Amino acid sequence: MYEIKVVLESIRDGAVNPGEVVIRTKIPRYEVLAIFHILEGLGLIETIYSKGSHKVYKLTQKGEEILDALEKGHEIDIITKESKDALI
Repeated sequence: MYEIKVVLESIRDGAVNPGEVVIRTKIPRYEVLAIFHILEGLGLIETIYSKGSHKVYKLTQKGEEILDALEKGHEIDIITKESKDALI
């Protein structure tokens, strides 16, 4: 959960791409990309610009709420459910 909090904090101050988060956090690029994928799937970040493979993201309102809770030391449980459209 520490890495997720650090990545959310690095996105908070403005629109960023994954490369900027790698520089700010010192987390390996493959981990940042995986975290972005998860955060986007959870609706905590959203793409605000996309051209080719270059994407820029920002926190959603839900992302800001989750980050605020993490900074206050709250424990967050993430519950997922299978989509009816998921392939088996």
